[in-house]
Amino acid sequence: MNKPIRVVIIDDSALMRRMISTMLAHDPAIEIVGEARDGHEGIRVVEALRPDLVTMDVLMPGLDGLATTEHLMAYCPTPILVLTGSLSSGEVDITFKMLGAGALEVVEKPSGSNPALIERATRDLIRRIKVLARVKVVTHLRGRRRMHEAGTHPPISARPIREPDSMALQLAPQEPAVIQRTVIKPAPFPLIVMGASTGGPRVIHRILTDLPADLPAAVLIVQHIAEGFSNGMVEWLQSASSMPVTLATEGLPIRPGMVLVAPDQRDIMITPERAIHLTKSPLLIQRPSIDIAMQAAAEVFNNNAIGVLLTGMGRDGAFGLLAIRRRGGYTITQDEQSCSIFGMPRAAIQLAAADEILSPEHIAVRLIDLAQRMASKAARTLGGQ
Repeated sequence: MNKPIRVVIIDDSALMRRMISTMLAHDPAIEIVGEARDGHEGIRVVEALRPDLVTMDVLMPGLDGLATTEHLMAYCPTPILVLTGSLSSGEVDITFKMLGAGALEVVEKPSGSNPALIERATRDLIRRIKVLARVKVVTHLRGRRRMHEAGTHPPISARPIREPDSMALQLAPQEPAVIQRTVIKPAPFPLIVMGASTGGPRVIHRILTDLPADLPAAVLIVQHIAEGFSNGMVEWLQSASSMPVTLATEGLPIRPGMVLVAPDQRDIMITPERAIHLTKSPLLIQRPSIDIAMQAAAEVFNNNAIGVLLTGMGRDGAFGLLAIRRRGGYTITQDEQSCSIFGMPRAAIQLAAADEILSPEHIAVRLIDLAQRMASKAARTLGGQ
């Protein structure tokens, strides 16, 4: 028999600890092995019990969720699921800093007494725990990034370009990438589409930190995240980005030098005039869909589209990356060693959809080079018309 997933609950509310424990008791594959009412106690419990996963509160007396996460990821790396009780800007800001420190995902705490909502929250919490408990987390020391920047980097790994398998293409989603078929003028600048799921916010934050304010490309981010957290992610990423970061809204023109974040529960499509169109695709399980956003970029931006597929479970984004590559754009996947979950990049690599496989510290360097070359080529092309 498989061993149960051993979970420690860290929360300053006895009522919330009891509620989470009751919810998880519905699944015999999960075992609550310890509880803690603050960060100091939580660290002692986790270091003593070495659980498979920790559910972590955000605001706690003494040592809050951020400081506790930083300590655990530095000295006792453990998969952490953040449970936040509020979507207020202050708590959400700390929440995303916890993701930046190594926590894997965030969900809102269950609340209310509606049995149907509690049942749905229970299923979602159990599902997330079963996925995250399998993640092989790594040590996160605060000085790690500075040491990387001071040292030398290994050479960039490039994949040979070859034609994708034609049978695989038949499985691609058939959602149209633009509102209507029409003649699309060549894009005067490139569009970078970054897609990510579990572990993605930290990687996206890292990449944006290294991109310059005068990047001659627009950036579109599609991150799988729990409902209600996209606005908080925008605010958090703005603290790292030299470019303005904003939530993608209906009709918003796409311009170089801007970062757009897909809102939760809406898919990103692109009009022929290079503006945002939001929609909901009823046939898709995951929303926002990375595939749809990348296919839209391929359709409208053609060889001025750049696709970047980062850490995450499943296959979302693999066919979108393939669409970009087939239109003459450039595609990058995150390497396995730096991924929290290698599922999405692996799926793209298996489709021969990746031009390069890079670590996060190399992705920004490559994006700057690609954006500059594509923008210069676009300017020469349009100038000669």
